[in-house]
Amino acid sequence: GGRGGPPPVLKPGAQKFKVVRGPDDTGLYADCMPPGVPQSFSAPYPFQIVQNSQMVVIFYEYPNVFRIIPADGRPHPDDPDPTWMGNSVAHWDEDTLVIDSVGFNDKTEVNGYRHTEKLHVVEKFRRVENGNLLYDVTVEDPNVFAAPWVMPQRTFPLRPELEKIDEFVCENNRDY
Repeated sequence: GGRGGPPPVLKPGAQKFKVVRGPDDTGLYADCMPPGVPQSFSAPYPFQIVQNSQMVVIFYEYPNVFRIIPADGRPHPDDPDPTWMGNSVAHWDEDTLVIDSVGFNDKTEVNGYRHTEKLHVVEKFRRVENGNLLYDVTVEDPNVFAAPWVMPQRTFPLRPELEKIDEFVCENNRDY
């Protein structure tokens, strides 16, 4: 997700979803579990996007997870099984790739806030003239947020020197 910007407006009683880290908390990425969407784009590791006319695949170096996203016009399944990275479908809106994701479990967080299985994330990717990628994301959870949370736009630099992402192996799933 985007960094900085205003915090989300929480529903009454939803303050319990704000993550408060104590002195012994090693942080979001220390347990080597999938950070979810859009949080995977905030990990300090590269990602790679591969696409054809029928699908988009996003590989995240950390923690060695991926998303296979149909881009053929299909809808979400009626009742997707909750997963760490959710169920995503994509379509093109002119020069912008729009990825719509639902079906998340409640084990991840979004920029310092927990969520429920009702999380809904819409991501938009657009290539600009210099090859960089603009990223916009809107997060909704009717159980937590009073309104859609539009995060600040991010720019991901094109890194042609990185031909591929590397293997990431977490040898300890409790703490670095």
